[in-house]
Amino acid sequence: MPATSGRSAIPPMLRTDASTPGRVLPPMQLSTYVDWRRDGDLAQRRYDSYEAYLEHQSQKLDRIEDRLRAREEEDLAIFLDRFEHCEALTGCRVVLCLGARIGTEVRALHQLGYFAVGLDLNPGRDNPLVLPGDFHALVFPDGSVDAVYTNCLDHVFDLEKMMSEVRRVLRPGGVFVADVLEGYEEGFVPGDYEATHWRKLEPFLDEVERVSGLTRESLRDPGRMREREKLRDRVHQAVFRKPDRPA
Repeated sequence: MPATSGRSAIPPMLRTDASTPGRVLPPMQLSTYVDWRRDGDLAQRRYDSYEAYLEHQSQKLDRIEDRLRAREEEDLAIFLDRFEHCEALTGCRVVLCLGARIGTEVRALHQLGYFAVGLDLNPGRDNPLVLPGDFHALVFPDGSVDAVYTNCLDHVFDLEKMMSEVRRVLRPGGVFVADVLEGYEEGFVPGDYEATHWRKLEPFLDEVERVSGLTRESLRDPGRMREREKLRDRVHQAVFRKPDRPA
């Protein structure tokens, strides 16, 4: 949920220079250049309103689309590997991808035989793989998908609301698969568009389980997404499952 407490001093971290990949700059605090709020183990970017959050997040693709296109085939191979080794997807047919941007994860799921569609605030022009939409307010019917995938939990405005939507659209026994970054005390440095981050990974996953009512089944470490981006791409794959019957 959006944080309401005041600014907190968060431990210093390394940061990178976006103009020079791999260049490490002096230590900083999470609140040095942008205004963040701390609520327990969560830190959240301050926005004047939900509309300001939507506007800010919608701008990201315009800044990164060229980079995503340039490495699209590399990312496709990574997604194929991660999905092929995700046992929880066995038996699933319909997969919804949240925060899918240009839809590379959707392409991977199609190649593996799934019926998949992406959702993003800004899917770009003429994107046949990704629909425009807000993952805090999904338009899909209750129990309509077998699995939900995202790698964008660090872009949520309201974790509880987003996860309630995930639970709603999952069929009984359906799975939520999330590629999740490590916490800011574990080495991750939020960039210009992260809206939420966490102190450490394990307490954050406990919070996801708590607010969603889903059961965490597994957590695996497939390794870094890209070796050349060592500080920003240590991603773990967490799997949560919706109960077969209402609690």
